[in-house]
Amino acid sequence: MPSIEFHVHTKAGSADSSVSADALAEYAAREGLGAIVVAEHFRIWADWERESFFERTGTRLYRAMEATTDTGHVIVVGPPAGYSPPRSATELLTRARKEGWFSILAHPFRHYFDNIHPSQRPHFAAGQTSVELATHPIFELLDAVEVENGASTDRENALASAVAQHLDLPVTSGSDAHSATELGRCLLSVNEIPRDEDALAALVRTWRIGRLPTTTE
Repeated sequence: MPSIEFHVHTKAGSADSSVSADALAEYAAREGLGAIVVAEHFRIWADWERESFFERTGTRLYRAMEATTDTGHVIVVGPPAGYSPPRSATELLTRARKEGWFSILAHPFRHYFDNIHPSQRPHFAAGQTSVELATHPIFELLDAVEVENGASTDRENALASAVAQHLDLPVTSGSDAHSATELGRCLLSVNEIPRDEDALAALVRTWRIGRLPTTTE
């Protein structure tokens, strides 16, 4: 059964990643991955880059990026190469819905339970229950929530799962790999690899808590 690596960063578009495009290609070819969502922080891979990667590895890539907004990190699947996202999550998600792009709130509760500087905390009031957190207006604009993130703690992921389940939102799982050793931490096994971004979105819309085809290594 083919697998999707759903949240990866490389040096080709994320300053905090040590994964080269060549290393990612070698990994994809070695593992026989069906697809990868390369969600860079600063750019979207061009069509020719994705096509070249497919020709080299047989692994499909999708147009995607992870935007830093005033309400957290949002993975957007579908924007064209060269798109520059706004800082406002509301503006970004409103545009995404208008254009038919698919949006995912990435690692929503990373550091939520930590006693750290407010600038490093997620943009949700501290000490709330999952039901209270679910009333935040951002969830009305999102298409899905990342509930299993390879770089987040079990407690953080569990809170994301509880919020998504309360809202009956689609869910995803991603390695959030920034180094070669982190590749493959969370893989999604699917019956068929989506042919494009629209097909990928349609597939994710069927995933819920308890119905997420996750394989974790």
